[in-house]
Amino acid sequence: MSRCLSDDELQAIADGEGAVNHHTTECPHCAGRLEARRRVTGRVIEAAGTDDLPGAVRGAMRARLDGGAPRGATTLRPVRRAPGWVWAAGAAAAAALAFFFVVLPGVDRQTTVSAAEILGRSRTALGADVTGIEVLTYDLALEGVLGDLLPQDHAGRFTVEETIDHDREGRYRIVKLAANGQVVEGAADDALRQTRVRYLRANGSGFLFRFTAAEPTALSAPALKRAVLQTFITFMQTSSGQTLRELQRDGEACYQVEIGESLVPAGLPFALTQARAVVTAADARLVEFSAAGSVADRPFTIDFALRSREMRPAGSATDSDFDIAPQPGDVVLEGNVVIASSNPMWDIVSRALGAIPPAQGSPKGR
Repeated sequence: MSRCLSDDELQAIADGEGAVNHHTTECPHCAGRLEARRRVTGRVIEAAGTDDLPGAVRGAMRARLDGGAPRGATTLRPVRRAPGWVWAAGAAAAAALAFFFVVLPGVDRQTTVSAAEILGRSRTALGADVTGIEVLTYDLALEGVLGDLLPQDHAGRFTVEETIDHDREGRYRIVKLAANGQVVEGAADDALRQTRVRYLRANGSGFLFRFTAAEPTALSAPALKRAVLQTFITFMQTSSGQTLRELQRDGEACYQVEIGESLVPAGLPFALTQARAVVTAADARLVEFSAAGSVADRPFTIDFALRSREMRPAGSATDSDFDIAPQPGDVVLEGNVVIASSNPMWDIVSRALGAIPPAQGSPKGR
């Protein structure tokens, strides 16, 4: 038996553009696939209510689709023309095709997509308005100079769980988990209850700081993460050495953009030597990102990979979703009396210093 036909070969036969292949009479699987494609084609033409379009309308549609010049350093270019039935589909089919041209670039072979365009969509998606409760789980690793800036217990590869209330400014929870599931670092702000919680492990011990009547912080942890990713993507857009390809990630169509040239922004002690971004085709979500470079001539690497994403209805979260519970043996320092400021780090330092008992018998003023 000959090989099974590709999707393009089957579509050409269904469109009447390809020679009949006897394999479709020998292989029940390919015969079924061909029949399914013919049914879809017939439904689109039937939905349009016509089997032809005026010449002027067809010409305008072709000019609009063929007139878009490729943009960016690297593009996914057309492989073959769309079949004749697409142009005969009429107004109903044109509306459906417009969705794919705008929202799912690269799925239709008539569309040309650039790496710079995909990165731009991803950057926009990172800052887009979202409603509801978003729950993310991802892997994160910081190495090199970025890891050196963290305590020993906090550097390396960890799993991060992040919950964001997009309808309430300053309401989120983010915790970093070790391989054994133990929380090593965390932050939780709840603007509704005016609470702020910070958690960290140091020298094998856990410390939880809880403040009430807390002012909103100047920059939340999710906002900081988003700003960093947007900055890296902007740097990638300026590269002239981009490569672009399509791939499947967990069954979802994605674009992968890579750069392999060194980027050194003028006036900054920063260099990006390589970077890789994987972006979903459907909604331009960033699902993987890795980068390597240097800061002040000291190397660093970042590795981010999304495991899961869940959107819950607005108002479905509970107070515990934006809190961090102490673990057995943790030291808990409450800030119920002191009004917390908008500087979380200074609040932690001042609360920790206040918990140190004065030395007995110390000379006055010492």
